[in-house]
Amino acid sequence: MNWRIIELSGDIFFNPDFDIFINREVEGFCLSQHTHDFIEISYVEEGSGYHYVEDQLIPIKRGDLFVIPIGTSHVFRPSSQDNQLVIYNCIFRTCLLEQLKSVICESTKLHSLLYGSSPSAKWLQYQDKFDKFLSIMHGMFREYLKKGPRYEFLMMGQLIQVLAMLQRYECDGSMVSTPTNNMDDAIQYINDHFATNLTVQQVAERSFMSPSHFQRLFKKTTGVTFMQFLQNIRVQRCCELLKSTEISIQEAANQVGYQDMKFFHSLFRKKTGVTPREYRRSTPDPEFRMASM
Repeated sequence: MNWRIIELSGDIFFNPDFDIFINREVEGFCLSQHTHDFIEISYVEEGSGYHYVEDQLIPIKRGDLFVIPIGTSHVFRPSSQDNQLVIYNCIFRTCLLEQLKSVICESTKLHSLLYGSSPSAKWLQYQDKFDKFLSIMHGMFREYLKKGPRYEFLMMGQLIQVLAMLQRYECDGSMVSTPTNNMDDAIQYINDHFATNLTVQQVAERSFMSPSHFQRLFKKTTGVTFMQFLQNIRVQRCCELLKSTEISIQEAANQVGYQDMKFFHSLFRKKTGVTPREYRRSTPDPEFRMASM
């Protein structure tokens, strides 16, 4: 199953004389999974949902922070149309990396990610346990909106503060590790096989658990049931197919695992707020949408 990954250019965000941009976005289903030619620091201010990064699906909640470098594809999605997911997106051009060399220690994972010394590094995730990053993001956003005298220097200082604190978080264990346990493996298995006739019993057996125990642990880990999680993946991938291919709605539904079109239409509308046909017709060009933020 293939869909088009959109590439976003920083030119639609940055002012000609300033290389930092920040917005506060209520995430939906319009923007496709995308790469970009800038570095992004994303912070979950409110709500819960999912972060699709490369070929992985990561459940997210308030306080999660991600660093996404150039070349890594990703997109945020709310868990449903009724659940508001609010993200601060702070982005900056790579030309600032030269100025930031003295701030970012070479021995850190952050340095490896931003300066490309570890090709396998695709993103970093942190958990803001005490709202320290939230106050900085809020301050940056306020400065960007007001654009008071010398706001550029204040925002540069706030960006440096974020990067310095991320390294401190790395040292004290506030980074979120990559998948290592049975539940993380199960999530990855679901993400890899969502289009098949997947059942909770099948995934539970792979995790060496009873179905009832698996479902309790799964909901505790992700915040949703196994079926809700599976449906979210399928609807997300269907959105990508509807947006980036010319295949029929029925074929798109079939490719993500749905044969019952009546059920599929009902589920799609419940998750996105529109029908598949309305979604395909009304989705704006991503560059127009992003530039208007």
